[in-house]
Amino acid sequence: MRPLLLPARTALLLAFFSVLALALSVAGLAMVDRDARRIAAAEAAQRDFEALDEKLPGVIGDPSALPLLASAVGEIGQYAGRTGQPRIALFRGADGRVRGTWRRWAGEVRPWRETYVSARTPDGGEVIGIQRPLPNGAALLIARPVASASALRRSLGLWGGGIVLLLMGLSVATALIVGGQTAARIRRLNRVCDRVGEGDVKARIADPGPPDEIGVLARHMNGMLGELERRIHGLRAASDHIAHDLRTPLARVRARLSTMEDAADPETAAQAIRAAAELDRLMAAFNALLELREIESDISSPPGPFDIAGAVEDAIDLYEAVAEDEKQVRIVRAAAAGRFVGDRELVIRALANLIENALKVSPPGAMITVSARPARKDGEPALELRVTDEGPGFSRQEEQTDARSTLGGHGLGLIIVRAIAERHRGEVHVENGGRGASVTLLLRTPRLLAAYE
Repeated sequence: MRPLLLPARTALLLAFFSVLALALSVAGLAMVDRDARRIAAAEAAQRDFEALDEKLPGVIGDPSALPLLASAVGEIGQYAGRTGQPRIALFRGADGRVRGTWRRWAGEVRPWRETYVSARTPDGGEVIGIQRPLPNGAALLIARPVASASALRRSLGLWGGGIVLLLMGLSVATALIVGGQTAARIRRLNRVCDRVGEGDVKARIADPGPPDEIGVLARHMNGMLGELERRIHGLRAASDHIAHDLRTPLARVRARLSTMEDAADPETAAQAIRAAAELDRLMAAFNALLELREIESDISSPPGPFDIAGAVEDAIDLYEAVAEDEKQVRIVRAAAAGRFVGDRELVIRALANLIENALKVSPPGAMITVSARPARKDGEPALELRVTDEGPGFSRQEEQTDARSTLGGHGLGLIIVRAIAERHRGEVHVENGGRGASVTLLLRTPRLLAAYE
C-alpha cells in the first residue's frame, strides 16, 4: 500500500482534530443545556413549594394538620394531572398511602444541589423538586419535570452536522494548500540530494524560501554543498596534476624499454620485456583509475530509455572478433527483449569490462555467455546482466571478497563495474558455477528519474 502523502495526512489530521473539537463543544453544550433545564425545573418547584406554604401557612410542619395537607396536595396533584400542567405534588402518609399526581411515590430519589432532589417519573422521565420529611414518617414532594431536550438535540444535530462538513472542507482545503506547499519544498530538497547523490556537487537549492525550519535547513544544505564542492574540486585538481606529471615520464620510460627489447644481450632484452610488461600493467591500472574518477564525477550524460538487446550487442561487438580470431572463444547472447532507463554508455562499458575479464581467463575453445533480462529489486524495475565464463573460476577467498575490493586480482575492471552499478543504485555479485564463474550486475533506474516525481 502506498503511504499517504504529506498533504493528505495533514488534511486527515486537521479534519480529525476539528471534528473532535466540535464533538467536545457539542457535548459541552449538551451538558450545559441539561444543567440549565434542571435548574429551571428546580426554580419552578421552589416557587410551587413557596406558593403552597403561603396558601397553607403553618400546616406543613404541624402534625395535627397532616390530614388537611394530604387533602390539599391530593387535590393539587389531581388537578395538575387533569389539566396537563407540568407540576408534581405528592403526599405520602404514615401508612404509606400516596396521594397527588401519581398513585405511587417517585422512584430513584437522590439529593441534587444541596436543597433539591432528583427523581424518576413512572414512565422514566426526570423531575427536580423539593422533598420535606413530615411528622409520623410522612413526606411531601413538590417537583417539576425536566424539559425535554429533543428539540435542542435536533438543532445541535442539524447545525453540528453542517458545521462538521464545513470544518472538514476547510480543513482539507487548508491542509492541501499548506501541506502541498510544504511537500513541494521538501521535494525540492530531495531532488537536490538526488542530484548530489548522482555526483552533481554543483546542485543547489535555488529558492530556500522563508526562514522557517525548512528554509534554515535549505540554507544549511547550500552551505554544506558549497564546502563539499570546494574540497572535491581541490582533490580533483590535485589528481589531475599528478596524472599529468606521471603520464609523460611513464611514457618516456616505456619508450626506452621498447628500445632495450632489441638489445644484443638476451638477458638485457628479457629483463626489458618483463619491465615493459609490468609498466604496461601499471599504466593500465593508472588509466583505469582515471576512468573510475571520470565515471564517479561525470554526470554530463543524462539517463534515458534504451533497448537492452541493442546495448548487449554493442558491448559484445567490442570483443567478439578478438575472442574468435585470437583465442577461439565463442560469445553467446541471451538477451531478453525490453527497455531500461539508465545511462546506456555506462551500461555498455560495464558489460564490456565483464566480457574482457571473462575473455582473459577463458581457455581456447571455451564459451562466454552474456545474458540480460528485466528483473526487480526492492519493488522497483531493474536490469540483470550476467557474464558466465568457462575459466578456472574464483577461489573461495575471491568469491567471498566484498565487491568493493579488486575481486581477487581481476584488476580494476570490476571496480569500474561496481562504480557504474552504484550510479544505477545497483550491486555486483560473483559466484562459481559448475564450470567457470559468473558475475551478475543488477541495475536500477538512477535516482534522478526514479524518485520524487
